[in-house]
Amino acid sequence: MELRHLRYFSAVAELLNFSRAAEKLHVAQPALSRQVRALEDELGVRLFERNHARVRLTDAGRTFYPHVCKILAGVDIGVAAVREVTDGVGGELIVCNDWRVGSDLVPATLAEFHATHPRAAVTLRDLPLHEQLPALRAGKAHLGFIVRDVLGMRDDIDALPVLHSPLMAVLPAAHSLAGQRRVKLAELAAETWTMIDDQEAMGYRAFISQLCRLSGFSPRCGVSTNTLEGFLGRIASGFGIGLLPHHILPRRSPLLRYLETDCDPIELCAVWNRSEHSVLLQDYLDILRRHLAKAARKPPRRRASAAIQA
Repeated sequence: MELRHLRYFSAVAELLNFSRAAEKLHVAQPALSRQVRALEDELGVRLFERNHARVRLTDAGRTFYPHVCKILAGVDIGVAAVREVTDGVGGELIVCNDWRVGSDLVPATLAEFHATHPRAAVTLRDLPLHEQLPALRAGKAHLGFIVRDVLGMRDDIDALPVLHSPLMAVLPAAHSLAGQRRVKLAELAAETWTMIDDQEAMGYRAFISQLCRLSGFSPRCGVSTNTLEGFLGRIASGFGIGLLPHHILPRRSPLLRYLETDCDPIELCAVWNRSEHSVLLQDYLDILRRHLAKAARKPPRRRASAAIQA
């Protein structure tokens, strides 16, 4: 049974006239009649009673007709959806996110994308960095946000730098180093480190451990939390210190101090599979580039430092 059999049957059932049905379908009447007979032979029943005077549906034909209408309607909806995807009107855009993004960039660009593509669905997937590249390669996501150091040199991935953010030591206001503007990571070797839990990959813990090892020590891990608010609250309460990119830190806090470090800044990139030809992805990248160009024209935000007061 082929789709054309169902379309031919539906046309005849609607018009109850083979000649008019053939005209509607732009086929010859003998060809239409052969296809309907082939469908009847496959089903093993007569769908029409026909003679020189009239055509009418049999009981089997009347039972079959609404099911065929549903099938054809579903096919038409599917075809229309595919065309919308091809035209960049509909479909789904899947964007991976990570705690290191943390700025207004993604919400702002996605809000504009949603406004200009109201019929497209946007799915945000919270994935740690090391899982985003496999998701892009497998076609399970269109776009990710990955730190340049994790990305490395990959021929199959395109990248757009979106953020360059210094890493700041986060200390309680009463800490003995809180009055400094800058601190070397090695000076914090004896400290207890507050951690952000990553249930899937412990991404933050691995990130901090790697940085500390590069400075010659292994971090002593203390309490942990799964939210940024809890992380900052525990540090403010004196349970340890932390390290965060400048762009995700609150601008002011009476209980915290932010110190510049000798760590390399984070360079965050939007990344996508080079072989991905999604029109929605290209439209979103255009929006992202416009926002980046606009942000580049603004005066830079003053760095947080020990001088920040409530």
